[in-house]
Amino acid sequence: MTEKNIFVKLNFILSALEIHQLPEDIGLEVALCGRSNSGKSSVLNALANNKSLARTSKTPGRTQSLNIFSFSNDNLRRLIDLPGYGFAKVSKKDRKNWGILINNYLNKRISLRGLVLIMDIRHPLKDSDLTLLNWCEETNTSVLILLNKSDKISKNQSTNSRNTTLEALKHLKININAVVFSAKNHQGIDFLKKYLIDCLDVEGSPNALG
Repeated sequence: MTEKNIFVKLNFILSALEIHQLPEDIGLEVALCGRSNSGKSSVLNALANNKSLARTSKTPGRTQSLNIFSFSNDNLRRLIDLPGYGFAKVSKKDRKNWGILINNYLNKRISLRGLVLIMDIRHPLKDSDLTLLNWCEETNTSVLILLNKSDKISKNQSTNSRNTTLEALKHLKININAVVFSAKNHQGIDFLKKYLIDCLDVEGSPNALG
């Protein structure tokens, strides 16, 4: 099966407000995370070429649960959309609850194989992003950084942002890369697909998504 056919099979499975509500902890998962204004839902929709797969909102912070997506005939390979973090207009109580939920997921989920960390390319590496990257180093978790919304700046600015981001993170001893990305025009989408295929071992299981 070609890459372009794999991700159109993504389906929304369920939303979980507690860890125990997640599917059984077997198989392989990749988590999508980032600040509330980074465009996570738009990235998912671009990946699946389906504008209605993940709910998007003009109000950051709307996603308050773990949203689980899997392929139509393979629930052992999943994408987990984590609640966005760091949005100031969300109440302190909600921020605390989301932080506990994300922390529990990251530290208890055996199926987790990698993270896609989505940032606004104009405002990368906020404190909350760096905290998550430090966790990735401590746990030796692979991470792909998507510098999203590149359509809003010039090509030179995008390149400079990527170079600056990688330079700032070169001390981290983990498998890490940063990609200039646009959910709007699909720049960088092939790199994202390749990372997910590797983490989810799709090519190693040709019948799983057949």
